[in-house]
Amino acid sequence: MGKFDIGNTYHEDCPVSWHSLYMELVNEFEFSHPGEFIDEDTIRDKFTNSDGSGLVDKLKSVLNFDIRTIAGTDNAERFNMFKVLKLLFYIEKCGDPKTKATCDNYRVQITDILAKPRLSNMISKYTPFSVYGEHFGKLYTSIKSVVADADQRELRLEKINSYWEYITDKIFDYVMNDSALEHPENALKELERIHCFLKTKVLERLKNHDVIHLSKPEKVLPSFFNLLACHKLLCNENDRIRLNYEICLNPPPDSDYIKFFKKSEKYKAEWDYLSLVKARLKNKNNDPAAEFAIALISYGNDIDHADIKHYLYAVDKVKTVAAWIEKYKGSDFSDGIPLDMLVIIIQELIDNKKNGDKISNDYYGYNNKYRSLMAAVKKPSMADAVVLQAWIKKLENRTAVNFGAFDLIQKKREIETTIYEIKSIIYSYRNLDDLEFVNSVIYHLASRSIMSRSLAMNIGDRFAEKVIYYLNEKLKNKIKFYMWPEGINVLDMFREFFIDRSGIEQCVAAEVARQINEFYEKDDCTTGRSMRVDFEVYFSEKYCKDFMLIYFLNKSTDTLTYQQFYEVCSDTDAERMQALGLEKFVKTK
Repeated sequence: MGKFDIGNTYHEDCPVSWHSLYMELVNEFEFSHPGEFIDEDTIRDKFTNSDGSGLVDKLKSVLNFDIRTIAGTDNAERFNMFKVLKLLFYIEKCGDPKTKATCDNYRVQITDILAKPRLSNMISKYTPFSVYGEHFGKLYTSIKSVVADADQRELRLEKINSYWEYITDKIFDYVMNDSALEHPENALKELERIHCFLKTKVLERLKNHDVIHLSKPEKVLPSFFNLLACHKLLCNENDRIRLNYEICLNPPPDSDYIKFFKKSEKYKAEWDYLSLVKARLKNKNNDPAAEFAIALISYGNDIDHADIKHYLYAVDKVKTVAAWIEKYKGSDFSDGIPLDMLVIIIQELIDNKKNGDKISNDYYGYNNKYRSLMAAVKKPSMADAVVLQAWIKKLENRTAVNFGAFDLIQKKREIETTIYEIKSIIYSYRNLDDLEFVNSVIYHLASRSIMSRSLAMNIGDRFAEKVIYYLNEKLKNKIKFYMWPEGINVLDMFREFFIDRSGIEQCVAAEVARQINEFYEKDDCTTGRSMRVDFEVYFSEKYCKDFMLIYFLNKSTDTLTYQQFYEVCSDTDAERMQALGLEKFVKTK
């Protein structure tokens, strides 16, 4: 057992030097290869050399992980650095190239793999097949085993990820709910507003920063674990972004078909229903239920004789695709499947069978760039996770299009891509405390933006009623509320009231009413005055933000005009935001 094995701990009498690492590896090589010899210089070149291919060189140049600087001169940290480097050595520098390997002992370019986050890098619960999942999994497990708070770190990152998944799900509500489908023009306006905000007010302000160097790294082991944990999240994000660009939407069907398709929403098909559909395709029955399904599948058109084989193939493979939906979406089709979902799966299978759709899968070292979607149907056990994700994405898209939400799903995809780009930047921070802080700032803005304008205005009406409730009796029927266009961000105050956990809306209403009552009670010549209310909004028991409302009260018109609503940032938070590249989110005036 070597001194620098990953499970060992540092002792003060333990010599910590590059020479001791090199000689440990020399001795281990000669022990495992009787009769063979290797010198210290050969081992040294595996870590640092003139062409930059050494492990230390690549960690810095490829992953922006300057392990020497992070370790510094502290012997305990240098000891941990050597443990990480030894672990990486046996993955990337020990063994034969995979193409020449005669056994499983082949080397894997793990640093290059970590530099290119893709779903093929990790084991997925959706498919047993993964290119690099076993190698990444062993590395991840090894590093996790020596980071004391690794479980808590995972939970912190999972919590952040779940926040963003919630936002993505809420965006889909703008596409697939009764109100959106009944009034798509209103839903589209909301989606355009959300996208504009996320792109111009969030993403553009986050770009062009060297994020990695803005954040002070933690110690060697937690820093490297953060890198690996964020890599797991980024694997998903990078492929999702790419799929959004690559997967084309089907042209929208005509309005008559959309009405026809919506009729299928209330029906459920048992699995033996497929045999009726199959028999009808072969002209072996005249079952009206099967005829109805086929009319839905074919968009009400006659089926070309040459296409019958594609329809039959699709019917045979429905359960394969349905099983993916069960895994991805948590559905249960054991007792049957909704008819509209059955139709959508068959339509997608037919389309892919006829057209041979492909998506790119450009994980590190893969030269045959494009992967057929039908390959996953033929061999599900060998399906790439990114291909399964593409299938789910295509099914979601077709569902929206069939329900008449073509424009909405297009805009939703644009918003998703922007969200994924925002998340990718956030996950690039290597210090977990900094990452959480940055996320708290950005997520708060993003979550507020997804609340519709109409809901915010309804809350504004409710707030006005609460103010009136606290007014003196003679003012209750006099005061009118007005919002100038330049005061439009006061809608954000109403959005804050919606997510507050402390009942602050009531307190602010009472304070505004108190100021109005007091102003009207003064016997002077002042007819108008600008006023302000400072308050806190609590989003949890521990997390809150400070805000300020400015409004103008006019006695001559009995009008309260909302002027501005600001977040008030403490000097400490403002300095930290600026240090972490969020200076454009700090209001200085």
